Amino acid sequence: MTVVAAPEVLEESEVTIPRLTQIFKSAFFKATVDGDGDLMVQTAGPKVWVKIEEKRKLLSFTSLYGLKESAAEKLKLDLVNKMNDQVILARFSVARPDLLLADYFLPYEEGILPFQIVSAVRLFGQIVPGAIRASDEHGVMA
Repeated sequence: MTVVAAPEVLEESEVTIPRLTQIFKSAFFKATVDGDGDLMVQTAGPKVWVKIEEKRKLLSFTSLYGLKESAAEKLKLDLVNKMNDQVILARFSVARPDLLLADYFLPYEEGILPFQIVSAVRLFGQIVPGAIRASDEHGVMA
């Protein structure tokens, strides 16, 4: 008879920046905390900022990308609308005339598996750049 260990579950109170940093480093990601206390995780693609929204029991994952300021606003909005229509995992928006924001929220209410956190960041880091490459037909990205 094979005994399978139950996976580790992080309780809500254990979802902290130091614990998340430890989880990402254990999964071989470069993870650093900046002066504002924000966690930055370097994926195989983009940098992903990970924040804890304690009141809503959500982890937020955010990546930022440059937009050409000279590109028409309509083209920028068309780009994010196209990606929002076609991509399920991430949400895209024009944060400033020169900045595209991609984000995703992962609930951790009543606990979460470390594997879920790492897997979500890894997937986010693959899907977002892929969506941008596939959708930027007018050269809006910087």
